[in-house]
Amino acid sequence: MIICLMAIVGVLSAQGQMAKMEALYLLQFAKNTSWPREDNGKPLVITVVGDNALVKELKAVASAKMVGNRKIEIAEASTAKAINKSDIIFVGESKSAQMGSLISTQSGSKVLIVSGAKGMCSRGAGISFLSEGDKLNFEIHEGNIARNGLRMAQKMVSLGKQVM
Repeated sequence: MIICLMAIVGVLSAQGQMAKMEALYLLQFAKNTSWPREDNGKPLVITVVGDNALVKELKAVASAKMVGNRKIEIAEASTAKAINKSDIIFVGESKSAQMGSLISTQSGSKVLIVSGAKGMCSRGAGISFLSEGDKLNFEIHEGNIARNGLRMAQKMVSLGKQVM
């Protein structure tokens, strides 16, 4: 019984650490994206679909941070269709089946789409996280980011695995 509880605590701790790393990456993506000038001074909205642990971590780390002169707001949505105006949309691994719907509803929007599931750049995401054991990395598709009218700083692009 004690061994089972220790294993559960270990898994929850690992999930919490992964959410914390994803939150920090999302803030770096925000800082290294060229946002439209007309958005200066407006809040930078990060919407999370399907990842409560990430929402908690983002709220903790983003509360005192800014991207340029923009305050960061964290929003949650249960489905891709429930998303309001956002600058970054994170789709959790459990909701990755909604990627096609999200891409079609956000067409023409200046939004960075990030997925928690590996390989989602091939389905339209600009960035997909790659969990490799206890390490977190990401793949990046500059074409998908540019299609949404955004550009990522080259120093950030060089840190990820570039896909086409």
